[in-house]
Amino acid sequence: MPAQARHDTMERILDAAYRCLASRGYASVSMRQIALEAGVALSQLHYYFHSKERLFLEVLFRTTEQHRREVQEWVSRPDVQERLRGLAGVFQTKLREDPGWFRLLFDFASLAFQDSNMRKYLRQLFTQLAHDAENYMLPPSKGPWPPGESRGRTLVAVLYGLALQALMEAESAGQPSQLPAWVDEALQSLVALC
Repeated sequence: MPAQARHDTMERILDAAYRCLASRGYASVSMRQIALEAGVALSQLHYYFHSKERLFLEVLFRTTEQHRREVQEWVSRPDVQERLRGLAGVFQTKLREDPGWFRLLFDFASLAFQDSNMRKYLRQLFTQLAHDAENYMLPPSKGPWPPGESRGRTLVAVLYGLALQALMEAESAGQPSQLPAWVDEALQSLVALC
């Protein structure tokens, strides 16, 4: 198979895996369902990714890098408040338009408690996000914050905690695509606090 055809097949598999995993969750999706969604033979999934865990990690790597690139657009802005408003906007757009990404991340976090490979990657992911927040998004440290990445970790924790609450509330209300109104206010408050 030519290199371009292999690349296209892998992309189709990753896209299908993302749709399946983000909408139904890791535990509820089989490799066979992903192969069907991608329009490929089950053997191709095993050939390219070897296991469901490895495919899940590849989907997470890919989507996380896309998310980080979306945020990177804002880091070069000279004004800290503008950077933070941009971050809040990217976060809010992602939460409204692609809540499956957050579901995927939360599903991954749950699995990381049982799997050391997933736990290692999740720790690296949150460390990198905290580092990015501390070094590129937040103003220079003043006041009671200790040195290091504690402010970045706090910002990441607050953002993902907001996402979890918003998604749970929307699901409980039977309106998974309708975020609660308080999300906008919470993000504005977060920007003002920083």
